[in-house]
Amino acid sequence: MNVSIRSICFILITGLYLLFPYRTTAQEIVGNEKLAIDYFNEKKYEKALPLFTELINKSPDNPMLNYYYGVTLLKNHHYETAAKEALLNAVVDKTPANANFYLANYFHALGNWTEALDFYKRYKGSKQERRELEYDKYLDLCLKQINPFKIDKGDTKTIFVDTIKVPTPQPDEKIFPIPDSLKTEWFNFQINSQLTYHSITDFRSEAAKILFAKAWIATGKNDSIVSNTDILRKAHEETNSVTTRLALVQRIVEAEQQSYQLLRDREKYFEQARIKEAAYWEKAGADKMAGFITEITERERVRGERLLNEKKKAEIIPVEAAVMPSSSPNGTSVEPDSLKQLPLSPVISPEHKDVIVFKVQIGSFKNGKLTPAFKTRYAMLSKFRKIDKYTDEKRNEIYTIGNFTAYKDASTLKNQLIIEGVKGAFLAAFKNGERVPVSSVVKEAPLK
Repeated sequence: MNVSIRSICFILITGLYLLFPYRTTAQEIVGNEKLAIDYFNEKKYEKALPLFTELINKSPDNPMLNYYYGVTLLKNHHYETAAKEALLNAVVDKTPANANFYLANYFHALGNWTEALDFYKRYKGSKQERRELEYDKYLDLCLKQINPFKIDKGDTKTIFVDTIKVPTPQPDEKIFPIPDSLKTEWFNFQINSQLTYHSITDFRSEAAKILFAKAWIATGKNDSIVSNTDILRKAHEETNSVTTRLALVQRIVEAEQQSYQLLRDREKYFEQARIKEAAYWEKAGADKMAGFITEITERERVRGERLLNEKKKAEIIPVEAAVMPSSSPNGTSVEPDSLKQLPLSPVISPEHKDVIVFKVQIGSFKNGKLTPAFKTRYAMLSKFRKIDKYTDEKRNEIYTIGNFTAYKDASTLKNQLIIEGVKGAFLAAFKNGERVPVSSVVKEAPLK
């Protein structure tokens, strides 16, 4: 009887295993991850490394696994590209703040002082965490250009993922075509502290080129959503129907969520493109990068001369006219853009008089003294947008984006910039190159 019961149990267990063949595998994977993290927390990095190597190969896009894998590589003195890529992927997805500290360690160990200092400064950990990481000690060593790290490349065949030894599959441009508008666009996309791209043809990595194109497309989609959302908001203001208003609110909320996701995707694509291009130049070497920088600098010079010649041919001497600031009944200024400004150098041909141009002002600074917050914002915005600057008669440096003849287009850009975090953005108007109150010309401007 006992034999029969044991036989029945064996059959049942075997049947369950056949019915659920993946359950054991899944439990093993989870178990390995838990064990790897336990080793990490116990600072048993040598034991943790092979486990995280296996896990990252199975889930290469997992930000926390990238963090653990990158830090574990460094703790085992392996300062290879895989460590950098893993930590950069972690930083993009906002994993623990000390990912920036370990990135600084990576560049510090390789003697790249500029990049190391940049990431040490980006690290914003608590006082307690800084003490535990000996942050002040490493920052001081970096400032003195002293390298305390021991580098051990070890057996790369067993510890590094395919970013080191096995070529990763490259996206095919035929499958993901580059938009025609992007092929002729001039932009400013910073790759590292020395190199800035201006054209899609500058990209050396096919994967990075496609990632940048995806960011470009995401920007265009977001522009369209923002424009449509403005229409929905206007319709919401004008209708008296409660049912219609509620339906419009739902559509507006959905549009804002789509916009937020597109902006997040865009920044992630940009950062991933930058990581891949930076990795390419790190492998190519300083001499090749210096040659490419020379090529780009020459293109910048040629373009600058061409634009200057075009401007000289088109510009006319502006007629200086004082624009008195508009005031409210109590004598205070109505809006920032009503202040008297020196005229911009206009590009207006004689046959086009009374030209009205709208721009989005993003900053104004006395004597050109920029705030740290604006410097950070400027660095982000200038990656993908042309930012203009001029100085008014009070020696304020004014920063603007865009150049529109249609009020609606300028307003759309302003709203988009506000969504992106430029909270103080507002419209500025110029008539024949001179700053004028927006309210005085908005009725004259075309709507489309």
